[in-house]
Amino acid sequence: MDAYDFGMPDDAEWIVNELDSHRWKGKDLEFQVRWNTGEMTWEPLESCKELAALDRYLTLMGMKHWRQLPRKVAA
Repeated sequence: MDAYDFGMPDDAEWIVNELDSHRWKGKDLEFQVRWNTGEMTWEPLESCKELAALDRYLTLMGMKHWRQLPRKVAA
């Protein structure tokens, strides 16, 4: 699990459990993040680049780099 600081004061620590999916919005890449709180949000690549969860997601997708991810077009 990876801790992520949104810069918001909050008593609950939001920890990334997994990245469940990805989507491209034009040239921007977003990941669906499943948090330890049970919440799911879409987060930009910049927020996910240093997460171990990204490495696990890429491995599951059979990719070595995020640029190789299929370009699913966001609705």
